[in-house]
Amino acid sequence: MTLPPVLQNAMSEPSIETLLVLFMMATSLMLVAIAFERAFLLARVRLSVRGASKLVTLARQGTLAEVQEASTRLTGPVAAIFTAGLSRAMGQVRGDPTRAMMREQKRLSGVMKSRTWILATAGALMPFVGLFGTVLGVMASFQAIGETGQGGFAVVSVGISQALIATAVGIAVALEGVILFNVLQSISQKITRELSLLVDELLEIIIAGEGHAVHSRE
Repeated sequence: MTLPPVLQNAMSEPSIETLLVLFMMATSLMLVAIAFERAFLLARVRLSVRGASKLVTLARQGTLAEVQEASTRLTGPVAAIFTAGLSRAMGQVRGDPTRAMMREQKRLSGVMKSRTWILATAGALMPFVGLFGTVLGVMASFQAIGETGQGGFAVVSVGISQALIATAVGIAVALEGVILFNVLQSISQKITRELSLLVDELLEIIIAGEGHAVHSRE
């Protein structure tokens, strides 16, 4: 594949703005890699939430002992949340089921959000990095004109067109970062809502079961 003449000139004579463009292109590849890794994690969490949904369905119809036994077969990142609550509800571990499940839920939420800040940061900074490269390129063009004493649109346009590549690349990488960040955040929030509803329902069943046990002893 043949590069455009402007890109050929930029690559044949590397400058600071060229290095910035290469840096932004490498950043773009890094953002894609982060997005794929986060998407794979969210897919695992979503699959685990579906398994937890079946567990809550069982809790509506069966006993806590049956639910606790079924929770041992629950896999994925969500398993720790329900295991923590049920083990305390059954008296196997000392503690409050509500606090235990909320703590594990916060921990999972932190894992889901980790590294996404890089996408947002790139979306905010890359336009400025590109603009910085363009400013340096324009300054270099005018400096060359001053040293050679040759001017005119034909001379200036070549240097400025090369410098503007940095701004274009910076904007493209910024859009990429913002879009990936928003997509991942939307998916993460949806999963978090589904998980919160399941946790609330299971806690309601646990509390109702504890109340029923107290009345039975009386």
